[in-house]
Amino acid sequence: MRITGTSREELETYRDARLRSLLVHAYERVPYYRKLFDRHRLHPRHIRGAVDLELIPITTKQDLRGLPAHEILASGMNLARLLSVRTSGSTGEPFTIRRTWLEDKRQYLLRLRALRSLGMRIGDCKVSVGVVRPDDPNDRKLIGRTLRAFGINRSFRLDGLQEPEVVAARLRELRPAIITGMPGMLCRVADYLASSAGQPVRPRLLVVGGETLTPVMQRRIQQGFGVPVRQIYGSHEFPLLGWECGVSGQFHTCDDGAILEVLRDGQPVRPGEQGEVVATNLNAFAMPFIRYRLGDIVTRGDERCGCGQPFSTIGDIQGRAIDSFTLPDGRVIHPYQILTSLIAGADTWIRQYQLLQERRDRIVLRVIPVDGRVSDQVSRVERSVLPLLGPGVEFKVQLLDHIPLDPTGKFRPARSLVHPDSSGRPAAPFHG
Repeated sequence: MRITGTSREELETYRDARLRSLLVHAYERVPYYRKLFDRHRLHPRHIRGAVDLELIPITTKQDLRGLPAHEILASGMNLARLLSVRTSGSTGEPFTIRRTWLEDKRQYLLRLRALRSLGMRIGDCKVSVGVVRPDDPNDRKLIGRTLRAFGINRSFRLDGLQEPEVVAARLRELRPAIITGMPGMLCRVADYLASSAGQPVRPRLLVVGGETLTPVMQRRIQQGFGVPVRQIYGSHEFPLLGWECGVSGQFHTCDDGAILEVLRDGQPVRPGEQGEVVATNLNAFAMPFIRYRLGDIVTRGDERCGCGQPFSTIGDIQGRAIDSFTLPDGRVIHPYQILTSLIAGADTWIRQYQLLQERRDRIVLRVIPVDGRVSDQVSRVERSVLPLLGPGVEFKVQLLDHIPLDPTGKFRPARSLVHPDSSGRPAAPFHG
C-alpha cells in the first residue's frame, strides 16, 4: 500500500493483477459469479485488466440481496468467523456485507493512509462522531490495541445521535486533533458550538463522509468548528473509494483498493461529465463486489491528479441515483438541479434544508430558517423553481424548527417517496 514513488504505470499493473486474481477466485469459488460468467459465455481469461471490465455484466444490490449466503460467499468460508455489517439500505431493505478479518484490516489501513494524506499525524487524538454499534465479536481489534499500546492510535467513538450539547461536552474534554463523522450529525454539534458561550472545539482536521455534504452543511460545520472540512468517499461495500486532495480539490480514487467506473447508459463518460458509479472491490474475496452499481452520481475527473500522486480522480459527488425525481411528464431530474438553482449564492437565510418529493406532482422544500424574516425569500424560491418543474407540479416551502435525522443517523438532503415505476404511489411511509 506504499504509494510514494510509485508511477501510474506501476499502480495500473498492480491493479490489473489484483483484478485478474479476484476474477479467477470469484469464478471458481462463488456460485453467483460462476453462473453470471457462464450465462454470458465469459471466462476470467478473457479479462486482461480494467480495460476489459465492460465485458462483465453489472451487478446490483437487488441481484444479491435475495440470495442465500452460500451463493454470494466464497466456498470454504466459515460464516461464523466472518465480520459482518448489516446496512439499513437507502430503500429501507437491510443488506448484510461480510468480509474476513484480514480484508477488514486492509480496508482500515487504506483509510488510515487517506487520513494521513489529509494531515493526520502519529499520536493524534481522533474522535469519530457517528452511530455507535456493538463491536463484532469476531473482530479482536488487534491492530488498534497494538497501536494504542505504543501511543500511536488514540481514537474514540461518540454517539452522534445524542443531544449536541452532550457531544460537544465530550469533545471539549477529549480535545481531539482529528474529528471524523457524518455531516448531518456534525452540523448539529457545530450549530450548538456556534451559539454557545463555552470553550470552542478546534480540531486541526475535520473529515466527513457517509452522506452528501451540501454547501450549506459545509458552511455550518466550518463556522462551528473553525476549520476547513475535508471529505472521504466510501460505502459499506467499499469502505474507501476516494478522498479529497488538498492541492487539486478533486478526490483521489483508491486505485489500489478499488476500480471506480463512471458510466452513463453503460458507457464511460469523459472527464468533466457526470455518470453513475460502478465499482469493483479489489480487497473483497470472501464476498466479492465486481462491477457493482452503487447508485451514486459523480463527476469524472482527470486520469491523474495534478498534485503529482498517481491516483485517478473524481470531482463532485452529487448523491444517489435512487433519489432522482420522476415528474408527471416523464422527465427525471436530479434534486441538485433544483437545489443548485435556488440555493447557490442566495442561501444565507437557510440554516438547514431537505428536499422531499411526496408525489410526482408535489415537491416540498423543508427549511429551518436562520430567523423569522423570510416571507420574501419563500415566495422568491417558490417562483424560481416552478419553471424548472413545469406545469402540473406543485412546489412549496415549509418552514420548520427541526428536521430529524434518519434512524440510521444520516441526514438526507433530498429524498423521493415515489417509486421509479409509472404508478406514482409513495415508496414508503415517511416519518419525521
